[in-house]
Amino acid sequence: MMKSKGNWQMCGELGQGGFGEVLHWRNLTTGREIATKHIKDLNSLSADQQIKLSERWNKEYDWALQFQDFPYIVAGVNLDKEDPTFMNYLNEGHIVKLPVIVLEYCNGGDVRKRLRSPENANGLVEFEVRQILGALRHALYFLHSKCGICHRDLKPDNIVIKRGDDGKKVYKLTDFGLARIAPEKTMVQSVVGTRHYFAPEVVESGRYNSAVDYWSLGIIAYELVTGELPFIPHQTPKNILINLINKPKECIAITEDPENNSRFVNQFQLPQEHHLSRPWAEAFTKWLRTPLNTNYKERGQLATDEVQSVPVVFAELDKLLQMKVLTIFVINCCKRLEYEVSSEMTRGDLNDLIVRDTGIDKNELLYVLPTSHPHKKITAATKPLDLYVEEWSDTSREARKRTKCKNPPVMLYILQARKECDYNVPELNLSVLARKFLGNRIKSREKWLIKRVALDMLYMLTKEQATHEMFLAGVNEHALSLEDEMIDIPCSDTINKELLTTSFAYDQLKRLRTEAQAKSPTFQLNDSHEWEELSQNYEAIVKHANSIMCHISSGLRSAKDMVKRTNQLVKDFEEKDIFNASRFYQNYLCNGAVILPAELNKTGVKVAETRSLLYNKGEAKLSKAIDELHFYYVRSRDTIPVLLTKFKDIKNAIFGLHLKMLTPIPVAPPPMHHLSEAMSILTMSTDYPGSDPFDSLGTNSVIDEAERMNSILVREMEIDHY
Repeated sequence: MMKSKGNWQMCGELGQGGFGEVLHWRNLTTGREIATKHIKDLNSLSADQQIKLSERWNKEYDWALQFQDFPYIVAGVNLDKEDPTFMNYLNEGHIVKLPVIVLEYCNGGDVRKRLRSPENANGLVEFEVRQILGALRHALYFLHSKCGICHRDLKPDNIVIKRGDDGKKVYKLTDFGLARIAPEKTMVQSVVGTRHYFAPEVVESGRYNSAVDYWSLGIIAYELVTGELPFIPHQTPKNILINLINKPKECIAITEDPENNSRFVNQFQLPQEHHLSRPWAEAFTKWLRTPLNTNYKERGQLATDEVQSVPVVFAELDKLLQMKVLTIFVINCCKRLEYEVSSEMTRGDLNDLIVRDTGIDKNELLYVLPTSHPHKKITAATKPLDLYVEEWSDTSREARKRTKCKNPPVMLYILQARKECDYNVPELNLSVLARKFLGNRIKSREKWLIKRVALDMLYMLTKEQATHEMFLAGVNEHALSLEDEMIDIPCSDTINKELLTTSFAYDQLKRLRTEAQAKSPTFQLNDSHEWEELSQNYEAIVKHANSIMCHISSGLRSAKDMVKRTNQLVKDFEEKDIFNASRFYQNYLCNGAVILPAELNKTGVKVAETRSLLYNKGEAKLSKAIDELHFYYVRSRDTIPVLLTKFKDIKNAIFGLHLKMLTPIPVAPPPMHHLSEAMSILTMSTDYPGSDPFDSLGTNSVIDEAERMNSILVREMEIDHY
């Protein structure tokens, strides 16, 4: 049952430790929320331990009130003046004569909770890793340099999340119960902190300084990325310490040989089961060697090229956090690519990298932007950096559900611009450990090892799900971009305009010739060959123009149908777990079921069958149909400039025959008189002819009208040329 005091109502417990608990309160009048930290048990502590606890508590109380304006540390809240009655209620109910610590409420839980969610079983997405490391970097630098405080108990549990109204998260460091004034020099101190997170020198010699926080930062960084601790956490403290003391400087993790549990292996690279981009993972691995250096003097050294006294671990982390990674999905080979981009990088540089990693000919690369991309359209001036969208780096399921306009899984799609494109699906990416397990080469059935095998299989399932999502999204974007391209380019309007003006000019000339012959049967035009050629060319170009318009119109209808179908596929996919990753997680990582080689093999076979259906008989066929439609559209579109040139040529020919008819011909007066009479009743207009197009005009008027017609034709040709 909830407790309340005045306007404050207790909403529940946020967490508890060995000796304390944190409660959540809401003000019913203002809506303000706070967290209160209480000591709940002292009976198990000796008198000396109680004195030390009191000292630490008072320091944490004082420090919390100092952190008012720094965004990456949980701030204390002073309600003594604002609501003294409530504060008296809290302090009077405290089991010790120590003040209750009141803190700002962070509504997003803590990072430990994030790591325990199913989607983060193999680590967080790169965007969230960056956000957390950036917050820790600033919080630690502030504590060390501005406050002279060493935290000494860094762990995911002590990094809490405050979520804003827009859904964005701010990560804040909390719990300064073990913090103390950082010594200027290394000195003997008590062993404090949480096992697996404190530095080896704390246990080995008891002499340490603020560099212990850098070690903890490195441990947390590795755990954020992989979902597990780096140094044989299932082993005894003695084995862990011995291996840590003897590890090489470049070693970032130590694992147990699954085929020989008495052998430990130094690891110099991250395991493949993570969610980092390739370039960032490489830079991250290099940086990780600094905080996880067992030599605390090297670990805490200062950067020599900095104006301020910034530790190397922070200076290098700053560079890492500033890296911009462009994410790409190549539809034809179902391959995700990531490249670091900068202002100096050119489109040609990017093309070369894509060709290197896909084998697609450079001249066949087709770029397709997601429809919501802020760059809108790729032009000759577009640089790779223009294609980078920072907010799209957050590919977590939580973030994509939160945004009204769902962020695409990548920033750019690549296709092969051919009528019949090659489609290749990469092999299943199963870990070495899982392959050994399938081959019955691992006899151990230790809990940690079986869990690791299950995590490796879960990683493969989630990656397959993500790959197919990118494939479907890319096919959908291809259909959308093709539809937009067909609509945006006014091919039909341009051709229609040319047909109207050319047909009108041709019909007027034809009527003029007919009337001239009718009025003077003995008059013979001396351009019959040219007229016959002109008529043939005119009929051919009209037929060609109508054919192109028919193809474009039919293509647009097909594109609209493709968009409708791919939209539905994407929508249906959002509600499906086609590789049963959720069920696998529940069975083998939540409910405690022990996976056996036969079951692992059965899961792998099922994945292979599903992939075959998807990529060989399903959506790939639709993608190939869009490729073919795009090919024919481009071919039709590319013939339009040639068609417009032919229109220009035929209008020139019509104009030439007009002039030739108006040129005086040395013939007998009577026939010429009859021609003049025929021409005197001919009119030319830019409108369609009425029921009686020929008015009584003289020869001079006909010439004037012919010249006007010439002016119209010339103007049309100039417009075409432009």
